[in-house]
Parts: sequence; C-alpha cells; structure tokens
Amino acid sequence: MRHWPRAVLFDFDGVIVNSEPLHFRSFQEVLKGEHIDLTEEEYYRELIGFDDKNAIRHVFAKHERPLSPGTILRIMTKKTEGMMDLVRRDPPHALPGVEEFVRGLWRNYPLAVCSGAVREEIEAMLEGVSLRDCFGTIVAAEDVTKGKPDPEGYLLTARLVSERIKLKDALKPGDCLIVEDAPAVIRSVKAEGFPTLAVATSYVPSSLGDADWVCESLRPEEVKRKIPELKLGV
Repeated sequence: MRHWPRAVLFDFDGVIVNSEPLHFRSFQEVLKGEHIDLTEEEYYRELIGFDDKNAIRHVFAKHERPLSPGTILRIMTKKTEGMMDLVRRDPPHALPGVEEFVRGLWRNYPLAVCSGAVREEIEAMLEGVSLRDCFGTIVAAEDVTKGKPDPEGYLLTARLVSERIKLKDALKPGDCLIVEDAPAVIRSVKAEGFPTLAVATSYVPSSLGDADWVCESLRPEEVKRKIPELKLGV
C-alpha cells in the first residue's frame, strides 16, 4: 500500500510565518486612502482566508461602495508595495516549530505552498526565514482565477507537484495533506476530498472543527502525536 501522504501542501500566512499583522497594517493603510477604516478585529474576523482581491471585494461590498477592476488593481498594487516595504523593514519570523517541521518533512515528501498572497511577498518572506529551498512548487494569488477560499489553488498545486516530480498517476486530493489556518478554506478543500491539518495560529481550536486534525502549533512533536504516520527527518 502506497504511503500517505504523497505530498504536503502548505498555506503561507499564519501557517509558515506570522505575517498577518503585516497584511493587516498594509490593508489598513491603503484602505484609509479610500476613506474606509479597517480595524484589527475586523481583519482577523472577516478577511483571513481571502486572497487580496476577494478581501478588497468583501470590504467594498460591506461598505456598499462601487468597485471597478481598475480600482481593485490600484488597491492591490498599493497594498503589495506597502507589504513589501514592511517585510524589508520588519521581516516576519517563522512560527513556532515551523522550521524543524518543514525541514523534517522535506526529507520525505514533496512540499508546496498555496497562498492567497502575491508571489513577490511569498518569495521574500520564505527567503527571510531560510525555507525557500524546501518548496519546489509555489502557487500564488496571480496563478488562479478564483482566489481563496475557493479550492482552485490547492487543486492546481496538486497538479503542478505531480508534474514537477513526474508522477505517472497524478496526485488526487486524498493523496495530499493540506496545512491551513482558515476555517473557510478548510471547509472548501475538505469538500474536494483533501485531508487537512489545522494550526490554531489565527483562530481558536474550537473554530477549526472541520479539519481532520487540529494543532496549537507545528512543533514536530505535537503534530506527530496527532498524525503519527507522518515521516519527519531521516
């Protein structure tokens, strides 16, 4: 019987790095220019799990503001510029246990990132925490037509991993383990058949009940207690 999982697919913000505070500050600043006030409580309650485009759509709809494609592009561009400036000035750290967990998995499985962030942000932060070499596949916001929480990104990620490692039989959702922190995304990928490990960095464990497993952190010993079949290290 083939070992499981055959690949591990990671969300990025709030799973690998503690970058959500930077995303909040960037969104807050750019929305201020649109005369929209975004509070920290609103951001964490309503926007985590969205890619930038859907987050902007959500905020504008909530405030009953018209939104053209040009406005979305302008806001996204400014937000990314602000985010990159913050990353350079205040680089986020890897979350507890992540470096050891990722490097332990990397020896045994193909790893990928599927994020609602833009590629420039992901690449910069992965380099900053010295984990870029562990991820052979990265799917970013600009790679999909339907952003998170839609499952399109994870389906694409599984296909690209299959192509990269030249599998004769492509990865199916059930072959993968997804590591996520957003309840809306967990629900959408579960509907496609992906097993999910939720990490309680952005939401309390009780709100992550749709996941197959829930951990407080990605410290290897904690994850191994929940999923003993995972191979970590040599």
